[in-house]
Amino acid sequence: MTDSIYAAMSLPASCQLGKRVFKKLFIENGSLTAADKRAFTDDIDTIVWEYTLKPSTLPVSGYDDDEREYHEIAIIQVNLKTDKRTRRICEVVHRTIPYPIFLVLAFPPRVAISVAQKRFSRAEHGAIVAEDIRLTPWIDGDEPDEIHGQFIESLALPALPQTDFLALYSGLVDRVAALEAARLTGEYRLGTSPTQAKERLDRLADCRGIEQEIAELRASIKKETHFNRQVELNTRIKSLEATLKTLAQTL
Repeated sequence: MTDSIYAAMSLPASCQLGKRVFKKLFIENGSLTAADKRAFTDDIDTIVWEYTLKPSTLPVSGYDDDEREYHEIAIIQVNLKTDKRTRRICEVVHRTIPYPIFLVLAFPPRVAISVAQKRFSRAEHGAIVAEDIRLTPWIDGDEPDEIHGQFIESLALPALPQTDFLALYSGLVDRVAALEAARLTGEYRLGTSPTQAKERLDRLADCRGIEQEIAELRASIKKETHFNRQVELNTRIKSLEATLKTLAQTL
């Protein structure tokens, strides 16, 4: 299941770690709520730090500036017992571990990938902030469909930017974003440049906002008892759907 992901990535043996990460480390150090602690206790079987990409294991340079520090990338696998609170688990893992993480969630036979860029906190010195946490839909790890198969193939390390670890990780983020865009376009296409990739992230955020508004309007219609108001809401939904379709064409 997850073997197909790692095989596609073509990671050197020098990067393999295979180290168990105990759940109590997140519970004790992650500022978890009671609900978060239940998610880690009840929803997770094991957490394994599968690979570490860093200059000593991969010929890629570290990166740092006033905003970010990317000296290594952690590939971590979370083996789930249930998928009830997957997104929240992703948020906790990304926010607890200071390194950029390529997070692999395994719920046999399905697998999902989560990524999030990291930067220094502007409010707390020394703290790291995870921003724009992204999570793919569930993928059949044994028999992925065509688009999911293209996504998995695109994760090959030799095809990723090698300038430094920020560029490499941004390449992984672009691939997750391309899969999100494919849900709207029906095609899996990678960005042709960092600028285009950034613009697509912005447009995807706009698409998310429109989809959220459409969902809220549909929920309102179900509760609305006045016919005229239902018509108004339906008209607004049709307008938003047209805007979403036009915006999706730019992805």
